[in-house]
Amino acid sequence: MSTEQVYEIPLKDIDIDKGNVRHAETNGELEELADSIKKHGQLQPVVLRGKYGHPPYKLIIGQRRFLAHQRIPKKTIKATFSETISNVEAAIRSLAENMCRVELSYADAANAITALYKEFDHNDRQVAKETGLSLQRVRQYIYIEERASPQTKADLRRKGGVKPVDVQRALKAASDDIGKADKLLEIMKKYQFDKYQKSRMVEYGETHPKASVEEIAKQAQKPSVERAFIVRLSERARKALIDAAEKLSMSPDEVAARAVEEWLSSKGFVG
Repeated sequence: MSTEQVYEIPLKDIDIDKGNVRHAETNGELEELADSIKKHGQLQPVVLRGKYGHPPYKLIIGQRRFLAHQRIPKKTIKATFSETISNVEAAIRSLAENMCRVELSYADAANAITALYKEFDHNDRQVAKETGLSLQRVRQYIYIEERASPQTKADLRRKGGVKPVDVQRALKAASDDIGKADKLLEIMKKYQFDKYQKSRMVEYGETHPKASVEEIAKQAQKPSVERAFIVRLSERARKALIDAAEKLSMSPDEVAARAVEEWLSSKGFVG
């Protein structure tokens, strides 16, 4: 429980701070949150930048709560103050909170993560440490933002557009050739590649960097015998598998298959 002083602040005295990372899709689930506040009250105060008694104040954390209050409508909101917080710290706190609540749009998350990455002199580990996000997730955003074409980035930012993990797969299969990656994404969507075809596409593209788009797509679509094996895992191993799948943006099947193949290869069973 926080020991900070909580105040009732008029909504009219609050502006949304530029350090708040949520800019897109702010209407998502606001009605539900407004209903909850009407029924149960405001359970957690928002955080403001400024000094109490000297409005206007800048909203650092709690944008959805603030917007929900406007819908009730309610004239005041419970808030605490952080007078000396820096722009970078404000962005970190906003990003960390929002990534743990309603999922940020790709645009908001990517913009915030890459901005922090530049602020921290391209230290992805520091971004992960400061925000509480996995290093793998931070790197995925940075990898895509540094390499993907403007067209693909626009598609990522469009609701219902291409998934980040598929963009990452296409870029890897194309050996970071942007034009080639865009064409592979089109083929993946056109032929609705399943996870096995996507995996084969990446594997073939990475081992044959000079292969054409057509060659990579052909190899991905080749008939492949998939045999299912039931493996009993300890609870510890099962949790590790799920955790690895989430952090690597892969399915548990893909992680398990790769782990088994690498182990067999290290023991000399796979040439």
